[in-house]
Amino acid sequence: MTSVLQWQQDYQARVRARRSRLAGRVRYGLKPPRRDRTAIVTDSSAAIPSSVLEHPLAAGLRQIPMPVMVGEQIYTEGSEELHQELPFALAANLPVRTSRPSPGGFEETYRELEAAGYARIVSVHISGGLSGTVEAAKMAATRVSIPVEVVDSRSAGMALGFMVMEAAVRAGFGLPVEGIVEYLQGAGEQSLVMFTVPNLEQLRRGGRISALKGLIGSMFQVKPVLALRDGTICLVERARSLDAAVDRIAAAVQAKAEAEPCGIAVHGYGNRPAAEALAARLQPFSQTPIPVVDFPAVLAAHLGLGGLGVIATPLLEGDDAADVGGSGAGGAGAVDASAEGASVATREDTPKEPSVPAQATDPAEPSTDEA
Repeated sequence: MTSVLQWQQDYQARVRARRSRLAGRVRYGLKPPRRDRTAIVTDSSAAIPSSVLEHPLAAGLRQIPMPVMVGEQIYTEGSEELHQELPFALAANLPVRTSRPSPGGFEETYRELEAAGYARIVSVHISGGLSGTVEAAKMAATRVSIPVEVVDSRSAGMALGFMVMEAAVRAGFGLPVEGIVEYLQGAGEQSLVMFTVPNLEQLRRGGRISALKGLIGSMFQVKPVLALRDGTICLVERARSLDAAVDRIAAAVQAKAEAEPCGIAVHGYGNRPAAEALAARLQPFSQTPIPVVDFPAVLAAHLGLGGLGVIATPLLEGDDAADVGGSGAGGAGAVDASAEGASVATREDTPKEPSVPAQATDPAEPSTDEA
């Protein structure tokens, strides 16, 4: 079984190869001017492994933790308390809600990056169809002097994580911000995001399946196959068993991978053996090692225990050097979908402190309307 470490090592090798190709073709190398660097900000729905965020060279990448409310207690993504409490709360059918990060948390992070010497920020977040996070980021962007481009990824989970890692790689290579934004705006539409849940109850409680309300009554005896399309959750098929649902997801991923080279990741929550078995089944169709990553808490809170999902992201092989010259063609750079190598793409002139997720300064307002 492929570990996250193997996945990270594979990705880092790919990034080094890209950097070597560019070094031989770009006259002044890859190091952007110290006062002309671009930082990348995302949120914890991206499921980026902590080894990336803690890497000493990942100074230009920030992940804002999203609040999760268990009963009346508010936790932040990544806390040990939430890691312990959430599975028990879901198993016991206790109230679990989520909220967007506060605008103050974004503002604090943006100001910290400006003080660190970054010239601009690209802030890319969970789909606006699932959360109000994009709106919070936009509010914060109006309060700071550093230019901030806020992007709605129309995605979530490792599909967003892969996009963020690629954006960080491109920023580290010194590619134009216009090209990075263009890449992000199109990448979500090119990714396949499919998942199944034991039942729709948790999604119903969280208000995430309003478009499927007419089907809820007939869905409790079947396993729904769901997908993220146009930034919202839609029903693909009603399978009669979990095995049938997994077969349907695997078939869709295989078809996409056979049509174009893809990087694949598997998500699960409370069902590690099933997630690992699915990853092993799909590995022959992936161009990169398949990591198995828990759904982030902000998504698990709505999917419940036993949620199982797969994302498949195209590996868009291209010419990074064309963008270094300032063409701004965001789709030109290669996209290595196994994401953790963004840490090696930053240059020696970037700050050496590890990235520390910002804490919200405004009080969070948990709401089932804002994931």
